[in-house]
Amino acid sequence: MQETAGDSTTSGMEFFFNPRSIAIIGASADPAKLGGRPLAALRKKGFEGDIYPVNPRYTTIDGLPCFASIGDIPGSVDLAVISVPREGIINSLRQCAAKNVRAAVIFTAGFAETGEEGLSVQHEIAAIAKESEMRILGPNCIGFIHFENAVMASFSDVMELDIERDGRGSLSFITQSGSYGERTFIKAYQEGIGGGAFISVGNEADLEFSDFITYLASDATTSIMGLYLEGARDGAKFRAAAEAALRAGKPILVKKVGKSGAGTRAAASHTGSLAGVDRMYDSFFRQMGIIRFEELRDLANFALAHHSGRIPRGRNVAILTDSGGPGVEMADRCEEFGLCVPELGTVTRNRIEKVLPFYGSARNPVDMTAAVMSDQGLYSACLQAIYDDDDIDIVFAPGFFMAYTDRSLLDDMLDIYHSSHKPLVMFPLWEDGSPQALEMIARVKNEGIPLISEAGDAAWTMAALARYGERRQRFLEGDTSGCF
Repeated sequence: MQETAGDSTTSGMEFFFNPRSIAIIGASADPAKLGGRPLAALRKKGFEGDIYPVNPRYTTIDGLPCFASIGDIPGSVDLAVISVPREGIINSLRQCAAKNVRAAVIFTAGFAETGEEGLSVQHEIAAIAKESEMRILGPNCIGFIHFENAVMASFSDVMELDIERDGRGSLSFITQSGSYGERTFIKAYQEGIGGGAFISVGNEADLEFSDFITYLASDATTSIMGLYLEGARDGAKFRAAAEAALRAGKPILVKKVGKSGAGTRAAASHTGSLAGVDRMYDSFFRQMGIIRFEELRDLANFALAHHSGRIPRGRNVAILTDSGGPGVEMADRCEEFGLCVPELGTVTRNRIEKVLPFYGSARNPVDMTAAVMSDQGLYSACLQAIYDDDDIDIVFAPGFFMAYTDRSLLDDMLDIYHSSHKPLVMFPLWEDGSPQALEMIARVKNEGIPLISEAGDAAWTMAALARYGERRQRFLEGDTSGCF
């Protein structure tokens, strides 16, 4: 990662997020083609500004006047979406500059990722951006989507997601790989995560991923950021962006690739990015409170846990279980990921021992045994004792979602949960697919309580959230050393 004094300004980026008008250069009447997909999506999703198709082969597309060139458009244009062959890119950009277009998205590939000739053309793109003060996303990207304002400047399947534009905090994803980012964002949506923005940065001729991190730090529709990263060209800009996100309380989760020699070479051929030494990135991520994830489910689980608004005060964990095995596994995984599983205090242990069968355990993990299946008041009593213990920061407790589960058990659990700001994760999960079970699961999810079926995933999620909370607190107190 190179340390340079790159310009970190986000000037002009508002025209991506809230344009009053969008022109599509290379527009098509076929909604399956690259130039047709954004046009169809803008209309379907209800973009409220003006839409201007541009293509000399048409006079109208889908009832809209189609213009031979962007210069023929009678009104002003805030954002241009460009889908033309590489040889037409520079001319299209110059016409945009003459029209005083404020921002542009370039789908077209064949630039720095292909060698010296393509790199030379990409330098021309950057020069036009600088001279005209037009902000450019791409080239070689699958576009930009902002759900709140129905900005569909993309050809990605992400545009098909039925995400309500209700202003809720949600995930925004920035990616140097369109395909990976698309798959990740769709998976997060399927797991119940809301959508803010989807941004494929491509070759970053002008705007880099760091610029979007900085902008999203103050975006009301974003509460968490995901990042697919092959390499960063400007370390100083990345640091400034990460600090802005940390200050705003918006975690960044990064999928960093290019660890191996083969991966580094692949990154260079993909977008022309500089992958750098992986351990240097790891150190930087630790300093800046950035969470590195490996699996798609890690991002989804973290987003769900963060959405609850409950950041752990510390790393002390209490584990409730109905069987010894899951408790032992969870204890192992918690300590593996840096959480602590302390002995419970005397007061808490005595309270639990009063309600446990003699063959249970009031240590930590607390083994309620199978008796909890027939004595559901046992669950509430143990959970309440744990929640009343100020030395415990995080609680793992089993989820019983069965046709025979008394609804009062869920009522009691939620009352206890609401009595404190202590985070709760449901593990292990027992559910039989019955209508009552599905109803109870939906209710728990609506409360923002994560349901995680694997011990390792649950432990990783809460350890990551605890580390993030610790790092942000130190940052706000003025500690920029960053070790955690």
